[in-house]
Amino acid sequence: MKAIIVGGGIGGLTTALMLRSRGIACELYEQSETIRELGVGINTLPHAIRELAGLGLLDKLDEVAIRTYELFYLTRHGQQVWHEKRGLDAGHDVPQFSIHRGRLQSVIHQAVIDRLGADAIHTGCRLGSFTQDEGGVSAYFFDRSGAHVRTARGDILIGADGIHSKVRQTLFPDEGGPCWNGLMLWRGATDWPAFLTGRSMIIAGGLNAKA
Repeated sequence: MKAIIVGGGIGGLTTALMLRSRGIACELYEQSETIRELGVGINTLPHAIRELAGLGLLDKLDEVAIRTYELFYLTRHGQQVWHEKRGLDAGHDVPQFSIHRGRLQSVIHQAVIDRLGADAIHTGCRLGSFTQDEGGVSAYFFDRSGAHVRTARGDILIGADGIHSKVRQTLFPDEGGPCWNGLMLWRGATDWPAFLTGRSMIIAGGLNAKA
């Protein structure tokens, strides 16, 4: 069996490792010219880290992430409402990690290169369409100028191509675009010597605004 994975983000890259660990061949297609470290800080909970640990990535994650120790819920004035331990300190068998999203993706990306080979990843390939028959599926990829660059043939196609997914649009053409819930999210990062223990996270604020 061979799988075609559309999308080279965290979801697509992890899927490639999962398939490889089960003996299923796959190729991954990403529309960007390069897979770069994009984003800022995120918190990855134990149920997600358990999957990555099962793929043998725990040591690599430890090199670029912080093992989250505790979580504070605070009011918008900084008054403590709730405090709890997280990850290993809360009794889980794997950590919770506070990590730069791009570093997380980079760890998984490098594992895909090491285990599947760099030739399994095709960048600059935007999915234009795909067709299915009794023998499998054919996917047609194009560059940013609209020129056809590659046709892939496999047994299955997996859509991991983000919020504006071409795969989802094809399967559910009448669904429409994503619905905005009216909330605006601002992301940012700043250098800081340490916050509380240096392994602490907070959620502060109320229903109208929070950090």
